[in-house]
Amino acid sequence: MNLFNKCASCVLGIVMLTSCASSKSYFTSDVRTRIEKNGINVEKLQFFVDRDVELRREVSSRDAKVTSGKVKLVNGHYLNIIELKRNTPGICTGFYSNSLNVAFESGDGQYLSFGVPTYGSTNIYQILAQDWTNGGRGKVIYEGNTYYIQPKGVEARLLIDKSVIDKMQVKKRTMQGRTVDTQGSQGS
Repeated sequence: MNLFNKCASCVLGIVMLTSCASSKSYFTSDVRTRIEKNGINVEKLQFFVDRDVELRREVSSRDAKVTSGKVKLVNGHYLNIIELKRNTPGICTGFYSNSLNVAFESGDGQYLSFGVPTYGSTNIYQILAQDWTNGGRGKVIYEGNTYYIQPKGVEARLLIDKSVIDKMQVKKRTMQGRTVDTQGSQGS
């Protein structure tokens, strides 16, 4: 393959990647402020999660029949595992000044909290936990039970459709200016 064909292949690859660009954008504190200023209720937004999240809790053998998720025997322990797959749609079921509760399924206590982390420089809404363990797992209450977010999902972030952001058009105009009227009288 000659240099021209290699360059053409690269350009074609870049065009294909950009044409398949995501229709979603991260939900940030700036986006939330703009949405609320435009009179859009965050409870009316469609949210998505940007990566897989796995919630786990250990259960006794007598409690192994669990209503949601799946039960697995791992090293002699029964685990209740609930999976949240990347791009799963969710809705806001509660909002506060710095956080949102987002439900990806129906039921009492079936939501996860997202907010802007107090550490770092990002303002993207990220999954929150009540406590963080040394093993990099986050403790959450889900369906009234204590679960632990597994390490691969501890930085899960919220996404929204870009179309919502695109609808928030900024009104802008340029002042035309005024000139002195040289034709009129300036007094007698």
